[in-house]
Amino acid sequence: MPVDPSLPRKVLVVHGVQTSPDNLNQDILVDALIRSRIGITPLSYACELYRYENLNADALDKYKTLLNLLVANPVGQAVGDAVLEMVGDVVISLENRSTAEQIRQGLRGAILDIFKVGNPCYIVAHSLGSIYAFDVLNALINDEEHFDRSSRKTWPVQGLLTIGSPIGLDMFKDTGRGAIKAFGAGDKWFRWLNMWDPNDPVVSGNIFGQHLSGYKIAENFLSGDQNQGWMIRDIVTDTGKSWLMAHTAYWHSPVVGDKLVDMITS
Repeated sequence: MPVDPSLPRKVLVVHGVQTSPDNLNQDILVDALIRSRIGITPLSYACELYRYENLNADALDKYKTLLNLLVANPVGQAVGDAVLEMVGDVVISLENRSTAEQIRQGLRGAILDIFKVGNPCYIVAHSLGSIYAFDVLNALINDEEHFDRSSRKTWPVQGLLTIGSPIGLDMFKDTGRGAIKAFGAGDKWFRWLNMWDPNDPVVSGNIFGQHLSGYKIAENFLSGDQNQGWMIRDIVTDTGKSWLMAHTAYWHSPVVGDKLVDMITS
């Protein structure tokens, strides 16, 4: 079934690193953010969360001993399980192919379930979740069944918004994420907006929260080939927060809300 623009928009939220599968409420936060910025614009939509932390938690058990050794010092002990979970999730995304692939396949399934009903789908992906979203979209675009560049009705996803993404870091580039799949000929463009705070240590990879300036992340994926079919923009977003607080402040940022509303209403 092709996408029906008259149906309610679906905003599929992909969370980032979590310390527990019990505190996942990012779909609620995105819903509140949209409502705070939508004004009088008529819009029928629903937010849905793709949860994968339970898969990470199961896979993380085998890394517990090693990770405990890595933080076997007073500072590490003070940080405790939060460090184990955060480091472990990244390790899984890079090394544990079976778990990472299970997460990707689950996200792909969630996207295609929405597509089969016909709702226009937009993805909001935070932190490590943006890596999984990127991989799945690249795979879908490479699938001949979807993403006819001449017809958006064939697109399972209409747009991607990433926030606090570490995708520009070498650890992720080294895994082969150096290019985006090309659509081919056509006149429609897939939109990817990447919003990041200059003080976000997850974006910079600097644990001290180095302030970045003139830094391109998503735009580095552009090749200049018109047949790519991607419209990619990096948007510097000052959340007014510093260090790790900047990494979680996107959910409440009016600028993020405005860009998201613009994307799903145009």
